[in-house]
Amino acid sequence: MEGIHSRHDGEVLVLEIDRTAKRNAIDLAMFGALADALCAAQDQAETRAVLLCGAGEGFTAGHDLQAFAQWPQAAHGPVPRFLHALAGLRKPLVIAVHGWAVGIGATALLHADWVLADPDAVLRFPFVDPGIAPEAGASLLLAPAVGTLRARQLLLGGGAITAREACDWGLVTELAARVELRGAALARARDLAAKPQGMVRPTKEWPAPADARHARIDEEIEAINQAVRERRLPAATPEP
Repeated sequence: MEGIHSRHDGEVLVLEIDRTAKRNAIDLAMFGALADALCAAQDQAETRAVLLCGAGEGFTAGHDLQAFAQWPQAAHGPVPRFLHALAGLRKPLVIAVHGWAVGIGATALLHADWVLADPDAVLRFPFVDPGIAPEAGASLLLAPAVGTLRARQLLLGGGAITAREACDWGLVTELAARVELRGAALARARDLAAKPQGMVRPTKEWPAPADARHARIDEEIEAINQAVRERRLPAATPEP
């Protein structure tokens, strides 16, 4: 699939976002490919962990803004399918962040079991300013991760924080220099792949039950759909 590279490194499924000409922005076809890969990983005995990373100079700039022309999204659309696949993944998920992690690049971290990042990487949650809701269950998961006031700072302010700050706040597990990042992330994924699988799933599930995560993702998607619909309404004609 153009834009998404998938390969196995032993028991680790490595998914790499590779659309460097667009800062690794994810279009709808790429969302669909990621959803398919994560769903397939659920049933693959040879896959015991997943590593998600980005090619080139950054992790991902988030949702390709041109793809919003194809919203609203139905429940079976590529973006909802990806978000539910991410939230429902029963295998350990490691994410490696360098350069930038914007939008879904930042909210995806809330579903990871281990996040490694270059200390100078930049994270942003830019949803309110363009008039859309947060995604990936961020409205439910971000506050427990970083605290209510910091969650509001990130979601309402929309400003950038460094991975070093994100590590202090609880969004990043550990820091690794850029040249060491991919190797360190793969090593962590291998460590998690070696864990007893019978206890991995409940240990992932207990902190934030799946039903609540999936329900909030649906609510956020509908809020984004509604914002898109309202944006497309014809402007009211002033009365004479």
